[in-house]
Amino acid sequence: MKFECAWRRYMAFLACCLALTLQAGLAAQAPSQSPRPVGVVVAIEASGKRITLKTDAGPEMGIQFHDATRFLRVAPGSQDLSGAARITPSDLSVNDRILVRGRSGGEANSFVADAVIVMSRADLARKQEADRADWEKRGIGGVITALDLASRETTIREGGPKSSKAVVLELTANAKLRRYSPDSIRFSDARASSFEDLKLGDQVKARGARSADGSRFRVEELVSGSFRDFAATVVAVDAGQGTLQVMDLAAKTQVEARVQPASNLRRLSPAAVQMLTRRISGATESNNSRELQSTIEASPSISLTELKPGEPVVISGMNSGDPAKLTAITVLAGVEPLLKPSTRGARPPDIGSWNLDLNMGVGVP
Repeated sequence: MKFECAWRRYMAFLACCLALTLQAGLAAQAPSQSPRPVGVVVAIEASGKRITLKTDAGPEMGIQFHDATRFLRVAPGSQDLSGAARITPSDLSVNDRILVRGRSGGEANSFVADAVIVMSRADLARKQEADRADWEKRGIGGVITALDLASRETTIREGGPKSSKAVVLELTANAKLRRYSPDSIRFSDARASSFEDLKLGDQVKARGARSADGSRFRVEELVSGSFRDFAATVVAVDAGQGTLQVMDLAAKTQVEARVQPASNLRRLSPAAVQMLTRRISGATESNNSRELQSTIEASPSISLTELKPGEPVVISGMNSGDPAKLTAITVLAGVEPLLKPSTRGARPPDIGSWNLDLNMGVGVP
């Protein structure tokens, strides 16, 4: 699950990549200075021949089209227009992804389209589901325990604390590596990386082929990041700044967790508490990560302002260069039953050793 929440964000990133790949392929077909907005359709005004586009860069943009504007549908993964099908503006739907060629309009955040390249939401959904299935079928995840620069191999610990095993990852020269940004949980902000960027303790998710005995794995794609899970109590909430000051119960240090719009804040349902309790106890080491993710996602969503000083929480976050700060991926409230010592006088459980895989929201397969 540490990369399952990552899985949902990965799907959004994948859609972005598909469009950007197409954009790169079109670069040779148009002047390099021509702007090409890319994003998701949020509104269509057929009578006014206008599309409202939520760009990947952030702001919305008004796209004006005309009778001569070409609308072309391409399959996800296309790098050129060789297989494009001519469509009409009426074939365009909200939530389709588009790339627009044309020129800037006369007003701010406006654009006049000569061509609109479309990847339909239905085609993207099918592609994403196929990729999701392939990552689940041919994927592996774990924590890096050893690195060998000479052989370009890394060893990971796969599985939970009671059934973990070592697997050697072979990274070929053609393997695609990406790494999460320390200040963003969006996979679309992950950058291309190299073997040298990997560090002991990193969590990785890879897709490729496992050896017959399961001890080795040949990597085609790999995503890495530095994450942290811990139990804490809320010290202070600053909704305006989007920050949460908490006291790490194990380290006895104060941490500032930065909460982003994409951060996942939930108050656990009884079903989620029960499932996590079984996972912590080791009773369900083989528990399906997607099932656990679904159960957590079914718990009520909460806002930052609903967290109160003194309330216990479990936090999963992206480490930054400062150990006293992190970017929150998942914040779980309603965790009191999980934090009770197993026996009288015992220390509170160490969340970091549980391998709860709460970083589902950062997005990979």
